[in-house]
Amino acid sequence: MGLYKRGLVWWMRFTYHGQQVRKSTETTDKKLAEKIYHKVVHQIAEGKWFNIDEGNQRTFEELAEKYETQEFKDLRGYQKNRCYLNQLRAFFGNYKLSEITPALIDDFKQMRKGHGVKSITINKQLSIFRRMFNLAKKRWMWIKEIPLIEMEPNADNKRTRHLSYDEFHKLLGFCDAWLRDIVIVAAWTGLRRENVVKLRKAQINLLTREIAVDGKEIKNGENLRIPIASTAYEVIASHAINDKVNSLYVFCDDEGKSYNPKKVYNVFKKTLARAGIEDFRFHDLRHCFASWNRQAGVDIYTLAELMGHKDTKMTMRYAHITPVHLTKAIGLLEKSYGEFSTNLARESIDVAQQTA
Repeated sequence: MGLYKRGLVWWMRFTYHGQQVRKSTETTDKKLAEKIYHKVVHQIAEGKWFNIDEGNQRTFEELAEKYETQEFKDLRGYQKNRCYLNQLRAFFGNYKLSEITPALIDDFKQMRKGHGVKSITINKQLSIFRRMFNLAKKRWMWIKEIPLIEMEPNADNKRTRHLSYDEFHKLLGFCDAWLRDIVIVAAWTGLRRENVVKLRKAQINLLTREIAVDGKEIKNGENLRIPIASTAYEVIASHAINDKVNSLYVFCDDEGKSYNPKKVYNVFKKTLARAGIEDFRFHDLRHCFASWNRQAGVDIYTLAELMGHKDTKMTMRYAHITPVHLTKAIGLLEKSYGEFSTNLARESIDVAQQTA
């Protein structure tokens, strides 16, 4: 029998007009799937079955519902990107999948631009849109062709903003005590906001001075183990040792509960304003970690390991070398060549004296 499983759902496989066809029975019940399969085989034998293009039947709303329930909720950043999916639904929801053309997609982009939305945000939505249509074609077989989806050009969100040591200490001076410690650990470990705010004592090894974060809590899904710099270690050790409420978390309120990452973000934003520091976000503390390490001479491959990046391309987006450090680098090169030239000149003199 041409039935097989994909996950929990039964699919059928049969030949129609000399071509192999695979279609979902859309049921997890094997007996029902068998009935559907036999009905299709019977219809083919009587010449009454037609391979209907579901793209003419299914709406975008149906695709969005299937995508959200079967795929989207399992992805990292679900809550953050849910609004993007809902905006796609609001625009495309009533259209049949076959009616969604490059022209219609362009209308969506122009509408979003008209609302003042940046190109980088539009591209994030289009990435979700493209993923949905890839699944509709390759996995669910609802469509035969994917409409051309052109991303917005000049939407690179690369930031070069990080703080000098002077700016960083100025910022700390305006932080409340509880926020100050969180900022210090964020800047000296390179961890993301949520990983810092919800840092658990079980993740800390004070003897080996290491932080271990499970891959489930990291963006790339891989386990991360990083040494703790002395500045961050002093803060973490102080909280762990002086904890009076026996909390699971390194940073917690008087009841032992971890701080809300959103609250941290909002208070941090107000603190920046008081400190007179512009164009800076909490996530840019990660840029500080990367840039300070690079400027201190840490190679890019080691830095990629520290930041939990799978390759150095992403690390390069975080690590920024200042013109001063570039000048120092050229100075080191000149010094190295100068020493070589001096040694070469001495050798020439020695040879000349020996042959005289």
